[in-house]
Amino acid sequence: MALMERMRGFTKVVLYVLVFAFVGTIIFDWGMNITGLRQNPRVIGSVNGEEVDTAYFNNVLQQEMNRYSQQTGGSVPESQQQYIIDQVWEQIVREILMNQEIQKRNLMPSAREIAFNMRNNPPEFIRSDTSFATNGRFDQAKYDLALQRDNYQANINYWTQVEEYVRYMIPRQKLQDNLMAGIFVTDKDVKQEYLKSNQEATVEYISVPPSKFNDTEIELTDDQISAYYEEHEDSYREQLKRKIEFVIYSNQATKEDSALVEKEVQDLYEQAKSGADFAELAITNSDDNSAEQGGDLGFFKRDAMVKPFADAAFSAKIGEIVGPVRSQFGLHIINVVDKRMVDGVEEVRASHILRKFNASSNTVEAARDSAAFFAAVAQEDGWEKALEEEKVPSQTSTFFTKGSGFIPGLGLERTISKFVFQNQVGTVSDFYETNQGFAVVKIVDEQQPRTKKLEEVKGLIENALKTEKRWDLAKEFAENLKAEIDKGTTFEALASTESVTHEKPEKFNRNAFIANVGKDPVFIGTAFKLAPGTISDPVRGTRAYYIIKSIERSDYDDADFKAKKEAIRQDLLTRKQQQAFNQWYAALKKDAEIVDNRKEFLQY
Repeated sequence: MALMERMRGFTKVVLYVLVFAFVGTIIFDWGMNITGLRQNPRVIGSVNGEEVDTAYFNNVLQQEMNRYSQQTGGSVPESQQQYIIDQVWEQIVREILMNQEIQKRNLMPSAREIAFNMRNNPPEFIRSDTSFATNGRFDQAKYDLALQRDNYQANINYWTQVEEYVRYMIPRQKLQDNLMAGIFVTDKDVKQEYLKSNQEATVEYISVPPSKFNDTEIELTDDQISAYYEEHEDSYREQLKRKIEFVIYSNQATKEDSALVEKEVQDLYEQAKSGADFAELAITNSDDNSAEQGGDLGFFKRDAMVKPFADAAFSAKIGEIVGPVRSQFGLHIINVVDKRMVDGVEEVRASHILRKFNASSNTVEAARDSAAFFAAVAQEDGWEKALEEEKVPSQTSTFFTKGSGFIPGLGLERTISKFVFQNQVGTVSDFYETNQGFAVVKIVDEQQPRTKKLEEVKGLIENALKTEKRWDLAKEFAENLKAEIDKGTTFEALASTESVTHEKPEKFNRNAFIANVGKDPVFIGTAFKLAPGTISDPVRGTRAYYIIKSIERSDYDDADFKAKKEAIRQDLLTRKQQQAFNQWYAALKKDAEIVDNRKEFLQY
């Protein structure tokens, strides 16, 4: 029974978060064969000797690419393709490792266990299905009726999928139980977490920032600079860097494309006004994700929508169709279905048709063809010849390193970055689709790994030393102020005579962001350690040295703590479980023998 209850609430536990989005696709689209299809002898990799078939990987990858296209309404750009490839690979590796661990621990469910959970512990998507609900609540009697033999056989395909889902989830819940058995939250942990959000303090303080002191008060010697360089020499080492020259053929909508969209939207608006079925128009013409629901957006408040859309929808009458309305997303035609008041706030229910200002297929194809032709000419006749003949402007990046995928001038483009560091200087690429358009690049220069010379970083070292010296001066100055305070001088008097900042921020808790201080753990920690009326010694925070005086600190409210205790405990437990699982999985993956041959089969 305990297992049943935990599975029912699985949406809040660690493993569910990690596997649910992927398992739905595995079960309902591809079946449970993680290592894939055997008709293709090539393997793209393996996990502890268990092979991942290339065709299987490509199948999963294509599904994810299609999913992305459906969600965004466009093709997958090159910059996003590499991310999806990496995510699919990581998900497959994760599934294999999890399955291996389940087998190793002998956690697979029996047929009786599956049947018991099917009847007595239906998955959440079953429990939320209105087909099994009475008065908005799950009705076990209706569910039992659906499971009767005749009804079950009549919907055998559906129930087979549900059974596969249950079969998949039971061992993962068991694995979680095994992993989380020793994880708990103490009463002390709960109380500390409660105090972070619920105990408040009021203080005043004097701040002495290092910026109070200028460079004329600081003298540096060559010996100090040399010693700092030798101590921090590792931080001046640079990786291999490369530089590219590139051209961009824009794939953004032209004026002609935008004019065509405007005409199409006007035609749709006139059809809708003439009585055409609005839902059908939305299904066949809208670029929004709501198209599948006939454009229905449900009820929404004014601030839930961008201003032009909200203004039009809330100004219209019930049954009125308005548009075209221009927003940052494109052009909208809005059908106002209903209005209501909820807690004194007006809500509107509307459907809409969205047409984005996308480039036409002709525009995209022309840009792609131009980029492909430029790449061919540059590879055959040379980069300069291609620039001269095609009369296209080029740009040159600054030097950049591998790893992050960021390229100055292009942004985050992992695929292009891989090309740049896998080929020789002088190589010209094929074309790549980027967020800016279709790009062709030439690797023009490189800088070998090296350690910067002292002369190159002398300015940086001087700045670092001067900064630390200013901190030392701030500390000394703050200590002198504290001595004056101990003699009876007030904060106000010091602020006036010594030109230092004196602040009395609003009451704050331990998680607060304090004006002019920030979320400084040293400042906040000191403030809550002080008894009301006492003054701290100078403490070094993130922005300054502070002398803090406690004015008030709220008392611990035992009744309030008891009321919130269990909710805090559950939140802390979930976070600790998540952290524990992440650490366990990282160790499992680190110890695994993973062979990744993707680069042999994929062009990236």
